[in-house]
Amino acid sequence: MSFDLDPDLVVQEAARFLIETPKAQRPRPAVVEIRSRYPLDAQGACAALRLANSIRAGGVANDNHRTS
Repeated sequence: MSFDLDPDLVVQEAARFLIETPKAQRPRPAVVEIRSRYPLDAQGACAALRLANSIRAGGVANDNHRTS
């Protein structure tokens, strides 16, 4: 697995992982799982979790649904 070291991109990739991977396939707590898979500290892992939750709630526009 290869990562861009831009923290924002790594946070986005970790958030995508959380959204796309069912909880049954992630038996560990989300922050622990993110930190084991991505080069993020606890603050970065929490940012990824926050971003994933915001996207799930519809609070973040993605490239396919841009807001004007």
